Parts: sequence; C-alpha cells; structure tokens
Amino acid sequence: MDAKNKKEIYKEFGISDPSEFFEDQDDKEQLRKEMLARITASRYAHDKQSANKQKRISKKLMLAMAAAISFVLLSAGIVFYYNSYFKAKDFVIVKVPMGKTQLVTLPDGSTVWLNAASTLKYPKKFGAKRIVYLEDGEGFFNVVHNEKVPFIVESSSLKTFVLGTSFVVKSYKSLSTASVSVVTGKVAVSNHDKQISVLTPNQEVVYNKVTHKPKTLTTKAVEKTEWNNGKVNLNGVYFEEAVLAVENAYGVKIDYDKELFKNCQNTFNINAKQSLKETLDLIALIQGITYQIKEKEVLITGNGCN
Repeated sequence: MDAKNKKEIYKEFGISDPSEFFEDQDDKEQLRKEMLARITASRYAHDKQSANKQKRISKKLMLAMAAAISFVLLSAGIVFYYNSYFKAKDFVIVKVPMGKTQLVTLPDGSTVWLNAASTLKYPKKFGAKRIVYLEDGEGFFNVVHNEKVPFIVESSSLKTFVLGTSFVVKSYKSLSTASVSVVTGKVAVSNHDKQISVLTPNQEVVYNKVTHKPKTLTTKAVEKTEWNNGKVNLNGVYFEEAVLAVENAYGVKIDYDKELFKNCQNTFNINAKQSLKETLDLIALIQGITYQIKEKEVLITGNGCN
C-alpha cells in the first residue's frame, strides 16, 4: 500500500497519520523506548504494591495465628494449673526426714510405717480402688481387708496388689533394686508391664532396675519391719544398700567409690541406738573398710570387691 492510499484510509476513518507526530525515525524510536520504560515502571510499581499488600496480609495472618496459639497455650496452662491445684488438694503427702520413722493412718484405717527419707502420697478419700504412691523410700503396710476394693501400692519400679495383708515395699530411688516382702497374706507384684511374682508369707521379690529381672527369695519378712524400732537387718544386700541404711538412720552423708564397691554383698545387722562410730566399726569388720568421720560426712575407702 502506497502513502497516498494510507492517507485516504486515515482520512476515511478520521484518524490522523501517525507519521505527522514524528520528525524522523529516530524520534519515533525514542518515543517507543520512553513508552516501554513507562509501561515497565508502571508494572514494577503494581507488582511491588501487590507484594506489599500480600506481606501485610501475611503479617496480619501470622499475628492472628500467634494470638490464637497464645490463647490456646494460655488456656491449656490455666486448665493444667487448676487441675494440678485441685488434684494436689485431694492428696496428702507425707515426707519423713533422715533419722526418723513415722506411722501413717490411711482413710480406710490401713496403716503404714514409713522408714527414714521416705515420701508417701495418698488420696484423702479412696474410690473404687485404694491406690497409694510410695514415691521414694520404704514402707511397712498393714492393709485392712476389703475384697471389693483392691489396695495398690505404686512405686517408681513396682506395683503391689493386695486385698488385705501386711508387707514391706522398699523402693529408694538411689538404689539399683526394689523389693517387696510379705509378712502375712498374699500379694501380686507387677513391674508396670506384667505380673512378675505372687508372694506368700516370708517370700520376697527383688527387682533389678537395670536388668529388669526379678528374683524371688525366702526371707524372714518380720525382720524387715524392725527398722521402726531402730534395728536394720540387711541380709545378703549390696554395699550401696548398707550405706543408704546408715545414711538414713544417722542423718549423715557417706562418700565412697560406688564402682569399686558395687559387687560387694554381705549381711549387716545395724542398731541405730548404737553410735555412728560403733556401726561403722561393725561394717569395717565385715567389709574390710576404713573410714573417717567429719561432722555429718563420712569418707569410706577400701579395696572393694572384684
């Protein structure tokens, strides 16, 4: 199409000839570049505005989510606090200091002699089950018989189930073993996973916390209750148990090489009415130790046991 025909078409449709706006081809190219730059700048501004808007929306959303999470956590904390508070109010906690023993009467009339350094927790009122918690230490339980309401002693390693009987549970956290000894009646003992033993009078189960293996023994169970009279009878026990008995009876701290003495096993009959020195002299005679007493601390040394 020649220039004449183009002008006639522009005239027919009332459109000015674009060539009239440009002085030459360079002028036309310059305008094209300016228009392209403006379009690009406009698009960039639009994209940035959209991005900022999206960020504001995301920030508001995150703040809303954070507020919601905080509300949930706060609510959960309040619920936990009140549950813990009211739950704690429904229990009695008895803590016996070192060098002391204490008799506790439970809501059903059952009694518990607690040894030194023991902690017992029990509800103010029993329900469908009589559950008490020996959180640490040793207790001699004399349980009132009730076939309809089982009596359960829970400790860190063992559960003891009875209907009515008398027995000793020993579960000090610092010892590598826990034990249950029956004086009268019958008890079933579980390690929380399964039943490991059913005991009758003068039977004892010793549970190793490390190997998770139980051992059932014959014993004079009544001797294991005499610590409330100041007599501690330890038959075939590891040295750590003898040390703990002395610590609890005299309220002292004993330092010794646990690794060196861990395999030492003997029988000790301790009388807390004797002096600490007399008791340590007895242990020295049996175990071949030497010791030093400095106020409320005792240092034990020796060859140990291989």
